[in-house]
Amino acid sequence: MTAEAAAAAWEGTPADTEQVVNSPRVSVPVEYNARDLMLYALGIGSTDPCFVYEHDPLFAAFPTYPICLTFKGDSHDALPFPSPAMRSFPFPIFKGFKVGLDAEKMIEKVAELPPRGASLRLVGGVVGVHQKGSGALVESAYDLCDDAGKVYYKIISGSFQVGAHGFKDAGVTHSRNIPPPAGPPTHEVEVPTSRHAANLFRLSGDYNPLHVDPRVAEVGGFDTPILHGLCTLGNTTRAVLDAVAGGDQRRYKSVRMRFKSPVLPGQTLVVKMWQTTPTEVIFETLVKESGQTCISNGKMELTPQASL
Repeated sequence: MTAEAAAAAWEGTPADTEQVVNSPRVSVPVEYNARDLMLYALGIGSTDPCFVYEHDPLFAAFPTYPICLTFKGDSHDALPFPSPAMRSFPFPIFKGFKVGLDAEKMIEKVAELPPRGASLRLVGGVVGVHQKGSGALVESAYDLCDDAGKVYYKIISGSFQVGAHGFKDAGVTHSRNIPPPAGPPTHEVEVPTSRHAANLFRLSGDYNPLHVDPRVAEVGGFDTPILHGLCTLGNTTRAVLDAVAGGDQRRYKSVRMRFKSPVLPGQTLVVKMWQTTPTEVIFETLVKESGQTCISNGKMELTPQASL
């Protein structure tokens, strides 16, 4: 499917869900540099030199950075929303649609990203559409790879269309229920966020005005702009990786989580973790000020710790 044909879905063209999930995968150029990696790390609250200082001997991409490329594409400037990269993939917009929200994400590292930057390709498209509560869960799957076909990351991105109706379920779902184990958590940490977190995080590619414009937030049913779900994802992943792997991104294998309720910039996250095996951690995140769960069904997988 061409980028032009895929983009038509964003203009309200009636979508045949079976046709969307069975469409050929689209390949979109994406690009980043070392500055992008540092900006993202700062946007999720990191001060670790290996993520924010280009001359650190262990300088690397924070392992959830690639999710931003689904928005950023190959641009190094401010972007409209939806961005050209987003518009390049087939994506149905259903009757009753009010606003789109992050729903679930899975980010699996297959190979280390080049730390000085790279020009890569994001290959994928919609793989599932399913009714969930008062809207639609639309899931897309992507491979981040180079021109030779080497895969660096695999990403599952689920978005929720508030108010969507009048469509048929189609395709597969990667959504999984992962309840926390019984008993107290192995670790529990508090992660404060800045009142300006959304203004900084959006510079990594997600320029959805829902997160900075009170008028757009009101249309979406919120009293005030909310924090990007992906910013909460990054902060949560950072807390888990710090607690169970000493912040060593080389041990990161994958993370998955579900966005359950919004977070406001400036609120404090409480991340609870249950380490079920040496390489598996179940987690959830609450908002300290409200007690509400904002991240559920969380699981991080690690590579085994070196014995020497």
